[in-house]
Amino acid sequence: MSEKTLEERIKLVRSPKRLTSQQLISQLVTHFFEVHGDRQLGDDPAVTAGVGLFHHHPVTIIGINRGTNIQQRREFNGGAVRVTGYRKALRVIEAAEKFDRPVISFINMPGADASVFSEQHGQSEAIADLILKIGQLKVVNVALFLGEGHSGGALAFSNANAILMLENALFSVASPEAVQAILKNHDDTREASEFLPMMAQQLKKIGLVDDIIDETPTNALVQRIDDELVATLQSFEGLNADQLKKQRQTKFEHVLKLN
Repeated sequence: MSEKTLEERIKLVRSPKRLTSQQLISQLVTHFFEVHGDRQLGDDPAVTAGVGLFHHHPVTIIGINRGTNIQQRREFNGGAVRVTGYRKALRVIEAAEKFDRPVISFINMPGADASVFSEQHGQSEAIADLILKIGQLKVVNVALFLGEGHSGGALAFSNANAILMLENALFSVASPEAVQAILKNHDDTREASEFLPMMAQQLKKIGLVDDIIDETPTNALVQRIDDELVATLQSFEGLNADQLKKQRQTKFEHVLKLN
């Protein structure tokens, strides 16, 4: 893995050429059936959620869409998930638990939607409900960061048994720009990632991330992701519901104790 600055990584993960969740779903999942709507307010196209077959086994898939052109980015709200998206995701993970299906989430998002609409319709409650439910799932859940994921909006999809990240992906409680602005206000000259670990390598070192997937050569990236997902799901075979919940809890407790 080549060493890159935070600025270089930001450019890479926000590139319109970045591998998308929709591309991964189309290449890795067969017989995919997409679910639409939250049964309350409507649909959020920023979230692709549904059921399909991964290596002939039924799985539940959640993918965050940012878009690769201006039209798509407007449609997907730049990947900022709306209240309807969190409730749609909650729908599919509740069904996953009912039918004993693993959950795989593909994450690339700046954070949660900050619109008046989402706030007026219970955005914070929807995020909290998803964090709680996905953390207490009786089935294995795996989160893969394709690009970036910030704030509680990203945390809602990553309260997982295993967190995987692409080499240049980012994950933090706030965006690099927000952290840098705070540091600047305190006359702190440190780079955001020095103050708050957010790069994949930093997060693996503290135990939050389980594995990092090399991004080069790019022509074999999807195959490496496929291999990593297969190996990760197999590592949890044989664990019952209580063991999966305990493993998830222990994972995050361990990170907190170390830091």
